[in-house]
Amino acid sequence: MVQIIPTLFSTNEDQFKERVTTILASKRFRTGWVQLDLMDGIFVPRTGVGIDVIRKYPLAGYKKEAHLMVGDPSLYMVDLLAYGVNRIVFPIEIDKDIPALVQTIQSHGVFAGVSMNPETDITEVSPYSQTLDSILIMSSHPGREGQPLPQETYGRIGEVKKKFPRVIVGVDGGVTDTNARELVLAGADYLAIGSFLFTGEFDTNFEKVLMAIS
Repeated sequence: MVQIIPTLFSTNEDQFKERVTTILASKRFRTGWVQLDLMDGIFVPRTGVGIDVIRKYPLAGYKKEAHLMVGDPSLYMVDLLAYGVNRIVFPIEIDKDIPALVQTIQSHGVFAGVSMNPETDITEVSPYSQTLDSILIMSSHPGREGQPLPQETYGRIGEVKKKFPRVIVGVDGGVTDTNARELVLAGADYLAIGSFLFTGEFDTNFEKVLMAIS
């Protein structure tokens, strides 16, 4: 079953708290996954809320994906594992020991995944495909919300799914009710959605996406 994952993308605590409050008040989205976005101002230009803010909001009852838009994921591991995330996704583009990061994450019973920027060739993932649990396809460069979804994203999803059929494939960036169905048909297993869900009435927007993929 395809999952709709609200993203708690925030550049400050007030915005993060507002999105958490919206999630907890939702009558339509009572269980499932949420995505926590962490930015270091290095891998992406912006900085966002840190684990010190995130840990104030336990989000009990929800599974949590940590999407690390950072240059050194190892700096976040201890705190994220203590917080209780269920999946950690980090950029494939970083110059770090990727197998060691994957092993560290999975040794704690947590799913390990990588994200791919739009210009990154999918062959970059090939050496790690047998150990990765998921691949998150970024339709646009990370660190900003509300960017349109490029047409080539659909083919990219299909290519990744064909090459790595055992891996869960997500897409992040520009997902709305008007393109959700085509993304699923292309092979997406989950849709990470931020601005579309949180602009206006959350439950109404969630239902629009759900109807589109049903």
